[in-house]
Amino acid sequence: MAELIQKKLQGEVEKYQQLQKDLSKSMSGRQKLEAQLTENNIVKEELALLDGSNVVFKLLGPVLVKQELGEARATVGKRLDYITAEIKFYLHSNQDEGTAPFSVDSWKA
Repeated sequence: MAELIQKKLQGEVEKYQQLQKDLSKSMSGRQKLEAQLTENNIVKEELALLDGSNVVFKLLGPVLVKQELGEARATVGKRLDYITAEIKFYLHSNQDEGTAPFSVDSWKA
């Protein structure tokens, strides 16, 4: 009887530890996506302040390359769309697994 209870308790402890690992991984992913979203929103706001006479550069490795303002705005817009879609996919997949205590509304910029 005691061995049965011990085995059952051990199984529950292992499940709990796995859930803790999953939650930690989930929180890490959430923080990364949130940081990317914030940074890209700041870039979008900065690009909105510029006019056609301003020069925009793009960092490619160790080199700064001149880029058209319209192209830079489009790139940042596409990046924001991609990050937002990743956030929604990430949250929905975690909610399906029952490991995401967060709602999609908490991610809106």
